[in-house]
Amino acid sequence: MLKQIASILEDKIYLSLRTQVEKYTSLTQEEWLLFSSCWEQCIFKKNEYMTKSGQIENWFYFVYDGVLRLYADKDGEEINAGFTYNNDFSGEYASFLSQEPTEFYIQAITDCSLLRISYQSLMRMFDELKCIERFGRQFNAKILIDMAKRQLESRSFSAEEKYKRLLSQSPHILQLVPQKHLASYLGMTPETFSRLRAKIR
Repeated sequence: MLKQIASILEDKIYLSLRTQVEKYTSLTQEEWLLFSSCWEQCIFKKNEYMTKSGQIENWFYFVYDGVLRLYADKDGEEINAGFTYNNDFSGEYASFLSQEPTEFYIQAITDCSLLRISYQSLMRMFDELKCIERFGRQFNAKILIDMAKRQLESRSFSAEEKYKRLLSQSPHILQLVPQKHLASYLGMTPETFSRLRAKIR
């Protein structure tokens, strides 16, 4: 047990997780050790699937290094719905919370190093630790706000406005995600995306 505690204290991946969690809530050292002991490290290779359509999402992830994409398959066409990368949380969150099968896939675009916590463990932490319950509430609120902004963007913004917004929010994403996936995410053809990229440099 002492070795496990020492590892959690020293390991950069756990320190990164704590930094992100504490953007939503504060934890004592005792609370952190209890919470962090519920997480385990995992690796996904490039092109490997973390989640597939029809599965129930049983894990909530923290991405330490790498890039993942969330997409749906509609009649053979891949519709990209989002991306996660370094120091962000990931997983098919709707399926995770409802414990119902997802319609989405999550695929590693690059080799990925992550931490994950099971549904049962996170629900138990919500019950046992007020600070983690607060983390859950604050994180859920952020998800809902981001979804509302995304819906407004997809319905109201022009292709150029969508592209500029993407660059302002995630300027490094062009170096992380293939152009075809970004075009799909923004709801435009790869040709339109390419023209906008050439125009706005």
